[in-house]
Amino acid sequence: GFAELEYGILRWMGVVTERTPVITTVHDDQIVPEERMPVELLLEHDVPVDIIVTPTQVIYTNTAVEKPRGILWHLLSKQKLQQVRVLRELKNRIEKEQNVVLPTGPDELLPPAAARNGQRRKQQQPRRRRSSQKKR
Repeated sequence: GFAELEYGILRWMGVVTERTPVITTVHDDQIVPEERMPVELLLEHDVPVDIIVTPTQVIYTNTAVEKPRGILWHLLSKQKLQQVRVLRELKNRIEKEQNVVLPTGPDELLPPAAARNGQRRKQQQPRRRRSSQKKR
């Protein structure tokens, strides 16, 4: 999920704090009873939700789970940094400005990145002759 990355960036920027409510919308069928979602299953990067809004209810979770304090560099692989330009540039900027080397996470195999600007990536195909071009 990129929501955790976005949250980490916003925390680093100081735009949100631990007191900023995290709110999500889901369908009623997606609600999981608390006993089926023990806190122990949450990972270090998971951002606990404070309020859940469904079509029929608003649920205040009253969670005591601590939110991540920023970007968890030690969890971001070199491959992820290659794919997400804003993270790569931010890491380079912090390292340069603070004269530090931030950690990176273990290598991982990522799915191919999506095409940008609404354009599909085309496979190279042989060019076809236009109908106005005649064979010689």
